[in-house]
Order: sequence, then structure tokens, then C-alpha cells
Amino acid sequence: MGMFTVVIEHLEPCINRWLLAEYSYVAKLFPGSLVITNVVSSRHREVLSRIAPVYSESASQILRGKVVVLDPWASTGLTPADLSDAEFVVIGGIMGDDPPKRRTETMISKRMPWALRRSLGPWQFTIAGAAYMLKMVSEGRELSTIRVKVGLEVELPFDRFTKLVVRLPYAFPMSNGQPVLPENYIRIVAEGLLLYEQRLLRGDEDVCYEGGG
Repeated sequence: MGMFTVVIEHLEPCINRWLLAEYSYVAKLFPGSLVITNVVSSRHREVLSRIAPVYSESASQILRGKVVVLDPWASTGLTPADLSDAEFVVIGGIMGDDPPKRRTETMISKRMPWALRRSLGPWQFTIAGAAYMLKMVSEGRELSTIRVKVGLEVELPFDRFTKLVVRLPYAFPMSNGQPVLPENYIRIVAEGLLLYEQRLLRGDEDVCYEGGG
């Protein structure tokens, strides 16, 4: 299988520990083969450059050659053959919406009409999950052979008397009977959601949780 560069097109206005966990997982999965594009904010460039090389330009501005875009709305699924001569594979740096807003299609695919659009099946994956699926396909696996769990619900102790239930509506690849997740992922997600809700309740104008320092 040919070697390609993984490109995360950064599309979120906020950087938080959840997003950083996703990006860091991709960097570990594809060591030395990840770049992050569309990093317009100097603060974001400072933080994300600790994970991978960053570019302020968008993928559509700088990528040419054989480009594959992982788009949940593509009509054709990704195959090992698609990656045999790929130079770049683009993953949307998007914290998925429920229901999906088709941001990969509108903000990446439509701006790169020359690229090959491929899906990972009829589901919405996290950034880390999409990268894991890509890794498996690059090693010769067909999508149909990769077990996937849609939706994840985990209970975490909140205090002595209360449990916090984290529900994630995304699809997660499975390995050895367990969902494939970045390290400490559920705890990071839970803490981020709590901080976000606290800021909403306080009426903060900026509800971004900047936990990337």
C-alpha cells in the first residue's frame, strides 16, 4: 500500500481538550505523516503545532495530485485500492453535530472537486474513529470487515452520590470487543461537556472551553 499524508482540515472555532485528544490520536496513528491545515488563528497554530505541522491555508488551496476526502456523504465507500496511489487523505477537523450538518461536504468536498470522495460507511465517526478506519483500510481491510458500534453510553462517578452519564451518538470502530478511543477520552469528553454547560448557564458570551494551553 502506498504511503500518503493525512491532512486534518481544522474547522472548529474552539480548541479544547476533546479536540486535542482527537488530533493527538491521529498523530500517534500516523507518526510523521500528519499535517493540519486551515489553522487561521495564531493561538491555534501555537497549540496545534505541538501535535503536527500546521498551515494557515486550507487544504483546497495547497493540495494537488491524488487527494482522497473522507466524506460521510460520499456515495462510495473507501477501499484499499483507493489508497494505493493516494498522496493525501483529508479528514474533516469537525466535532460532529447531531444531527449531522454535512459540513465536510460543504466546507471541504465542494471546494475540492478534483478530489476523490469516499465514505467510511453510513455512519458519522469521530475524528479519531475516522483515522482508525482509514488505518485499517490502508492495511488492506475492507470496510465491511471492520466491526463498528453506533452510539456509546458510559457512566462515570461524578461525586459520592451521583453518576454522570456520557452519551455519544457517533460510530466507533471496535477492537477486541472494545470501542477504539483515545486515552482518557470519556473523562475528557465528560469534563468538557460539564464546563460547556456551566458557561451556558452563566450566560457567558464565549462558551468555548479553551483547554489547550
